[in-house]
Amino acid sequence: MKIQLVLALYDCLICGEKVIRKTFCAQNNISERTFYRYMSEIGHFLMHNKDGMFLSVKDPLGEYFIERNPGN
Repeated sequence: MKIQLVLALYDCLICGEKVIRKTFCAQNNISERTFYRYMSEIGHFLMHNKDGMFLSVKDPLGEYFIERNPGN
């Protein structure tokens, strides 16, 4: 289940969608702590494998999205 959820998160984010923490947790019956771990893994993946892309969040909404550095 973990791999499927991490891939679902990544797919949404890489397609330009935003992920709301509370909504995703409720829909998938996971804790916010688990969500943070999944997002951390995605953030590390982007940092090491996707030049110019990074994970960003708007607080306090917990709205996650991928940003791209200009020129990349």
